Amino acid sequence: MIDWTRLNDLRADIGEADFAAVAQVFVTEMRERLVVLAANPTAATAEDFHFLRGSAANLGLSDMVAACNTAEGVCRLGKAPDVADVADAFAAAIIAIAAEIPGLTNNL
Repeated sequence: MIDWTRLNDLRADIGEADFAAVAQVFVTEMRERLVVLAANPTAATAEDFHFLRGSAANLGLSDMVAACNTAEGVCRLGKAPDVADVADAFAAAIIAIAAEIPGLTNNL
């Protein structure tokens, strides 16, 4: 579910002092995009899931990366993606990493 090595590498690259703020930016941007997609899933594009996949990969959210890969591929086939599957993977990942990142679940 979580690539802890990737998450900890990001923490080491950024530094402990700034890590929580950077993680919060990634999470906020992903959450905002998911809210838009949930409101109108038929308007979802492969680019939406490409963006989400990149953000999830930066934080080591491996199950979300997989869900985004699937949704992106479905979009490229001209079909409606399963936005709920991506949103569920996001929610589970945030719960899994919340203890590692102070304030992460604020305003979720």
